[in-house]
Amino acid sequence: MFPRHAHHDDAPTERRVIVVGDNGLTLRFIKHLIERYAFSVIAVFPEGPGGQREEIRREAETNRKLVVVTRPQVTAETVREAGLTHAYAVALMDQNDVGNLHLALKIREMSHYLGDESLPRLVIRMYNRGLKDNIQKLLGDGEDGVYVESDADMVADTYALAALQQLPPGDIKIWNRRLYLSRQRSERADMQWVVAGGNQAGVELIPDDETEALRYLCLAPDKRQARLRPAWTAAVRGVKESASTLRGMLNKSLVVLALSLFVIFLAGFLVLWRNGSGSNPPAGTGDAFYLLALLAGGGIDPDMRADPLLKTTHAVMVLSGSLLIPFATGAIVQAVVDRRYALSEGRRTRRVREHVIVVGLGNMGTRVVEKLRDRKIPVVAIEKNRDAMGVRAARAKGAQVLLGDASSQEILKEADIEHCRSLVAMAKQDEANLEAALSGLECNPGLRTVMRIYNPEFASLIRQNLNRATPPQAAPPHASYSAPEVASASFAQRLTDDKVLVTIPVRGHIAYIEEFEVGAGSLMDDATARQATKVGSHRLLAVKRAGGTVNWIPDPAFRIGRGDTLLVVATRSGLGDILQRCRPGGADR
Repeated sequence: MFPRHAHHDDAPTERRVIVVGDNGLTLRFIKHLIERYAFSVIAVFPEGPGGQREEIRREAETNRKLVVVTRPQVTAETVREAGLTHAYAVALMDQNDVGNLHLALKIREMSHYLGDESLPRLVIRMYNRGLKDNIQKLLGDGEDGVYVESDADMVADTYALAALQQLPPGDIKIWNRRLYLSRQRSERADMQWVVAGGNQAGVELIPDDETEALRYLCLAPDKRQARLRPAWTAAVRGVKESASTLRGMLNKSLVVLALSLFVIFLAGFLVLWRNGSGSNPPAGTGDAFYLLALLAGGGIDPDMRADPLLKTTHAVMVLSGSLLIPFATGAIVQAVVDRRYALSEGRRTRRVREHVIVVGLGNMGTRVVEKLRDRKIPVVAIEKNRDAMGVRAARAKGAQVLLGDASSQEILKEADIEHCRSLVAMAKQDEANLEAALSGLECNPGLRTVMRIYNPEFASLIRQNLNRATPPQAAPPHASYSAPEVASASFAQRLTDDKVLVTIPVRGHIAYIEEFEVGAGSLMDDATARQATKVGSHRLLAVKRAGGTVNWIPDPAFRIGRGDTLLVVATRSGLGDILQRCRPGGADR
């Protein structure tokens, strides 16, 4: 199958997408395609009641861009009758992985005898991650216009970023540099550009100034200059966690014994260092430590000519040193036993700091844990069901797992909620997520929360009420998202033009980062960097010369020439504008 690629300058009367499925994700996906990308949609699903078929039918009654096609059973022939050869894309959004795969293979097979080399793109929803990761062997990859996506993977990125108070799409790596989004100006950034501005009345992309800036696109310092700070932060956190873990390993009796031994050894060191009597007196602190070590291990010969204080010190040190081995053995045995007991009973195995608490280890919750652990973020997960598949997966990634009810303050305190970064509630029930978040706020009023809420309107209301005391330009401490809403937006973005490198969502609007090559004789050939920016349309980020050198901060008078590649952030219409300006021979038209 060869994908049908559309370009910004193409002007079809309408682009049609065939969507197969009838669930909540499908309905939101359809709305995104129509409202954000101006697609026309043909919804295909079986006849009769089920899923959200009635809601989709009602939507079609009021929306001329949506047409419903029903059959007793949906087959590849049904998709062909719905307009396969004239469609821009086909999206298989059913919750049945095997059914989606079967239908995709039949559509692929159909392409051979239809003889149409411009068959549409194919977007396939897969729930099973193992199947999703290997299905490309059967269907090809993105180069062939086939995209196999897991809604759990797409959603996990959004929740993980929210847990770390980062803005989507997170870290952007382009041309060997890292960019990121910020709500405020970043003093550490090498360069920053305003992507969006506005207020409660609306949002403006690529604005003229930053008076009401909502999003800054920041160029992070060169990674070679930024290595020390993350390493130092990780080292400090490691020391704190180790000290906290050590305290957790020792019960009261062992603590008393450890303190007693410390006092005895300290006193013995002072006596050995200050008392020079005896046949072999120490010459300094180094010798004193040497004698102390020998005494603690019982490896020193008696000194009958020493004074009584020194003899007493020798004896006490030797006797105290004999306690070191059972003390260390007891601590190790206790630690091993406590860890095994904690694992079997779903208790905490070690103390952590600056961690994220994830509630619920279903498919999406497990993916959030994995995303966070991939970033080396400490995670404590809470799950009611000890047999949940996510328990083993989370532990395999290095997360601690507590078994219990996340609405219980005892469980939350055991998860060290007072010292965590945020709490991410990913249970399947909205009630459980809301209860866990509110219980967490009772334990820690300054807690940051992220909630999975099914209904997008309900999620928005929760977010607004929890953040009502937060200034508009400040980072809100509480987030709540509808998983189907987030996933549907991500699926819809898969149908955007292939050249788009990054999509940046801002309050329902989308900006794009894309690169364009300057053609000979184009409007941008021998133009200045200032001319590569147009307010409300596109903004120049960087210029790559034909030889490969990159200028991330071009002077406004910097001359752009043929063969250069422009990196721009733009609106959807702005993409077409800058493409037209870079088109070879465009200056002569």
